Amino acid sequence: MLNQVSCECGYQAREDDEAAVIRTVQQHVRDSHPELVDQVTPDVIRGWIELVP
Repeated sequence: MLNQVSCECGYQAREDDEAAVIRTVQQHVRDSHPELVDQVTPDVIRGWIELVP
């Protein structure tokens, strides 16, 4: 199973483990949505994770 997070902008992050998808999403937020950096914490991202086959 993969950990997946889908952003409203259309970006999707898929990683084998939770920690990796959190890092990937944090980087995406820094690059594409810098105004949200302080709001998008690892706990928030955990709430967005979907497990996909």
